[in-house]
Amino acid sequence: MTAAIEWAEKYRPRTLADVVGNKKAVHDFRSWAEEWLVGTPEKRAVILHGSAGIGKTSSAHALARDFGWEAIELNASDQRTAGVIEKVAGSAASMNSLYGGKRLIILDEADNIHGSSDRGGMRAVSGIIKNTQQPIVLIANDLYGLTPTIRNLCLEIKFQGVQSRSIVPALRRVCDGEGLQCSPEAVLKIAENAGGDLRSAVNDLQAAASGRKLIEAEDISTGERDVKENIFKAMQKIFKSTDPKKALEATYGLDESPEDLVHWIDENLPVQYAGEGGDLEDIRTGYSYLSKADLYLGRVKKRQNYRMWRYASTLMVCGTSLAKSKPYRGFIKYQQPSVWRRLGQTRATRNMRDNIASKIGDHCLESMHYSRSNLLGLYSRMANDEAYAVDVTAGLGLELEELMYLTGSKKASKKLQKIYDDARELQTATGALEEPEFFKPPVAGGNKQKTPDFFAEAELSGKEGVSSETIETKAPVSSDRKQRTLNFGLDSIQDSVQDGEEKPSKIESEDPAEEAQEEKLALDPVSADGVAKPRGEPKKPDKKTQKTLFDF
Repeated sequence: MTAAIEWAEKYRPRTLADVVGNKKAVHDFRSWAEEWLVGTPEKRAVILHGSAGIGKTSSAHALARDFGWEAIELNASDQRTAGVIEKVAGSAASMNSLYGGKRLIILDEADNIHGSSDRGGMRAVSGIIKNTQQPIVLIANDLYGLTPTIRNLCLEIKFQGVQSRSIVPALRRVCDGEGLQCSPEAVLKIAENAGGDLRSAVNDLQAAASGRKLIEAEDISTGERDVKENIFKAMQKIFKSTDPKKALEATYGLDESPEDLVHWIDENLPVQYAGEGGDLEDIRTGYSYLSKADLYLGRVKKRQNYRMWRYASTLMVCGTSLAKSKPYRGFIKYQQPSVWRRLGQTRATRNMRDNIASKIGDHCLESMHYSRSNLLGLYSRMANDEAYAVDVTAGLGLELEELMYLTGSKKASKKLQKIYDDARELQTATGALEEPEFFKPPVAGGNKQKTPDFFAEAELSGKEGVSSETIETKAPVSSDRKQRTLNFGLDSIQDSVQDGEEKPSKIESEDPAEEAQEEKLALDPVSADGVAKPRGEPKKPDKKTQKTLFDF
C-alpha cells in the first residue's frame, strides 16, 4: 500500500502566478530575476525571508520553471559544510547548464547553517555570492539568523503571512481537486486557525478529510497554533507598552531563554530611554530591576533551580516596562546584544586557551577548569623562561600558535620559532609517549639526587634513624605508569597460603637507612629499571610502623 501524497506538495504552485498572497514580494522577485537576463545585477543573490509555510520555497521553484532555469537546492537535511557548499553550489555558480541557460541555486533554511555539522558554511556562502555567475536564492525564516556580511551582499525580500481571505480560495481549489465537499464555515475556520500559514491550512484540511467526503464546521478540531513571537516585536511591547502584563505575555512565544532576553533588554534599554526628552532616572530604575533579575539568573545557574526563571522574567520585563515615567514614541532600531558579537570575535582565542588548559590538566591530573584558573599563569611564566621553555613546549605538545598565546606574543618571532623547533627535536629524541625529564617526579630507588627536607620528612615519616639530607631515588618511570596503588602485601600472603609454600623471609639489615629503604620497597616493589618484582613474605610491622601505614 502506497503512502498518501501530501496535499501541500501535490498542490504546490507551479508558476509565480499561482503563488497565494505576497503580490509585492513576488513582483520584486521576478524583477530581480529579469535583471539576470540582460547581465549580472548589482545584487547577485536574494534573501526570501518570512515565517514558515507562506510560499518562499515554492516561489523559488516556480521562478525556475517560469524562466526555464535549472534549480539546484541545498536544504537543512543536507550537510552544508564549507567543502560541500563549495563543491555543489560553488561549481554550479561558476558554470552554465548543459543547454546554456541559467542555474538557480536555492539554499533553503539558510539561517540554520551553524554548529559543527555545518562548520564554515556561512563563510563559504559569502564567498560564493561575491563571485557567482548564476542567480542565488537564500531562504530564511529569521533574517537576522544570517551574518551581516551575507545580508549586505543580498537583496532582501520579505514574505508576509497569508491572510485568511486569501487562504479560503486556495482551500476551495484543493477541495474541488479532491472531490471533497466542505462547508464555507469549515473552510473559514481552517483558514483562521492557520495563522497565515498556507501549508498548515492545507495539512489541516487533509487531516479533517481523512475517512470522510463531507466536512462540517464541527468536524474541525484544530486548535490555535503557537506562533513564534518575533524578538523585535517583543522589544517594542516591553519598551512602548504601559501594561506590564501584556509585555510579559509577549515574551511567552519567544524562542529566547531568560539568559538571552536579559542581554537584549540590557543592550536596548539605554537607547530607548535616553532618546529625545529621555530621563536618566528611567534608565537607572530599569537597570535596578535588571540587576535583581540577574541575581535570580545567577541562582538558577548555581543551584540548577529553573523555577526561579519566572521571577527573573517578571523582574526584567515588567520592571523595565514600569521604569519609564512617560511614553517614549518614535521608531527605535533595536540591536542584537553586542556581547554576543564580542564573544564571536574572541571564540578562536578562547578555544585555544581551553585547549592549552586541557593539555596542562592532562599532565597535572587536574580538570581543565582548574588548570585554566590556577595553572595557566604558572605555565605562562615558565614558557617565558628560557630555562624551561623548551621542556614546557615539548612536554605539553604545544603548537606554535599555542606557544605564542602562552608567551603573550602577537607574532612568531625567531626566538619562539627556535624554542618550538628545539621542542620538536626533544620530542623526536625522547619518543612521542615519553615525558621529558622536566615533568617527571622523582621516584624512590635508582639515581641519587638532592631532595628538600620537607619532601624527605613527608616521605619517611614514622621511620626512625633516617637522614633527611640525602635519600635514594629511583630513575624516572615511563609515562604510562602515572599512578601507583598501595599494596600492603596481602596478595602475597594469600598466594603463599594457597600454594602451600613458605616464602623465604627477608634478611633484615643492620643499617637503619637501608632498613627504611627496604620497607619502602616492600610497599612498592619496583626495581630501578621500573619493572615490578615479586614480593617476599612481608615482615610483621611493629606498632609504630603499623600506625604509620593504617592510621591516616
